[in-house]
Amino acid sequence: MNKEKKMALGYIVGGLLVIVLAPSVIYMITSLFDYVYRIEIVQNTTIRWVIIMLLLVIGLIYGIWSVIIQNTVGQGGPVEIGNIEISPKTKNLVVSGPYKYTRNPMLFGTLLMYLAFALFINSITSVVLVSAIFTFMLTVVVKMEEKRLLKDFGNQYEEYRKKVSMFFPWFPRKNE
Repeated sequence: MNKEKKMALGYIVGGLLVIVLAPSVIYMITSLFDYVYRIEIVQNTTIRWVIIMLLLVIGLIYGIWSVIIQNTVGQGGPVEIGNIEISPKTKNLVVSGPYKYTRNPMLFGTLLMYLAFALFINSITSVVLVSAIFTFMLTVVVKMEEKRLLKDFGNQYEEYRKKVSMFFPWFPRKNE
């Protein structure tokens, strides 16, 4: 399969997972639990929608910006599942754009979009599910990805890792 087809497949698979599958699962599980009990997050509709839009816009900016930078600067794609390369791996370590602020800007953007979705559903159950998903992502998936990045980029990645926050862009690491 040529690089362009592989890249397109990676974005289609990744997009379906992030935009369709995960929110659908969150919604279905939330619906099951909310049938028994329901705890709303924000009662005021105006405030809720302002927060939803803010989270959604920032999440989309981080998500789209990181994909563009990874594709152009890194010359590769973000999707690898269980060591199976769906899109071509990045050829260059990306440390610019949103990667200057967080080592995982796609994941950060996705978290914000899922929190916006949880507020749209307006259920504490959905917030708990989103928290569980991102705890798993940060403790398992990101650690696997970091092993690959260390193998592929060695000291260059290690230096980057020392300087840039793993997840939250507003908590920069101190230079030691």
